[in-house]
Amino acid sequence: MQNYPGRRVKAAISNQLPDRIPKGELCIEDDLVGQCLNCNQVGFEERAAFIEELGPDLVTLAPDYPVSSTVPETLDTALPDLEKWALKTPLFTFALLDGAFGWGTRTRGYTDFLMLSRSSPLSFQELIDRVEKLNREFIIRLIDRGVDGIIIADDIAYQCGLIINPHTLREFFFPSLARQVKAASGKAPVFFHSDGNYSEIIPELIDCGFQGLQCFERQAGMDPLKLKVQHPELCVWGTLEVEDLQRAKGADYLDKLASEINALSSHKGFILGTTCGLFKGIDLDGLTAIYNRVSGSPEELS
Repeated sequence: MQNYPGRRVKAAISNQLPDRIPKGELCIEDDLVGQCLNCNQVGFEERAAFIEELGPDLVTLAPDYPVSSTVPETLDTALPDLEKWALKTPLFTFALLDGAFGWGTRTRGYTDFLMLSRSSPLSFQELIDRVEKLNREFIIRLIDRGVDGIIIADDIAYQCGLIINPHTLREFFFPSLARQVKAASGKAPVFFHSDGNYSEIIPELIDCGFQGLQCFERQAGMDPLKLKVQHPELCVWGTLEVEDLQRAKGADYLDKLASEINALSSHKGFILGTTCGLFKGIDLDGLTAIYNRVSGSPEELS
């Protein structure tokens, strides 16, 4: 039964051993799909054709948020083609929702938002509350419509560490994130995404209820194998960097990379993918080589 892509991803999230390593990407930009298919407009059919050719086990869908200087209401947001992905494909469907840091920098500007917790704690809390309300209501609606999993995305770290003071995260962000995860009511797994090195707050993210983390930038010091050993309950997703794709066309590097992937997958709870998603100009040949190399069963890879 696990050879069904959606079940393969579910097995990994549940820390079971699937029939082979599940694969998937955080995002796939329309420009890349249009370039590969030589088309000017990209909709469900084009994206589905691209994904079928690439061979991942999941798809990540991003909402259409209205253009606004404020956090929108839930009824003003939509997740295009969700029913088509859920009903017409065997893929595991993730919905990618922006978190409070993303909305704060978008609506107030990067510097102003970072200063807001000190200049106006009440305004800071109000913004986080609005994002929480949006995401909690949206999560409930999306699960009712058939989405399989949720990703809350907030790039809260540089390569050398956190952008936001950990105390501010613990006082304002984590309680709100925990309530957003709780909105899923255990009906769908909830992942957290951030670029950079956020390793020091992983225990707090686990306490918030996140079942998985997306994006482990090894060049930023995020060692996925070490973190998986430290936190075996987590599902680790997204470990390939742009350089890996570029170098994977070399046999020696591909062998080394496959060995590392196999070691990580042996701990269960692992989804293969890039840290950055797929965009125009990325080395798809290198990614395909990696995908093909690890397409066998765990026994075949060992």
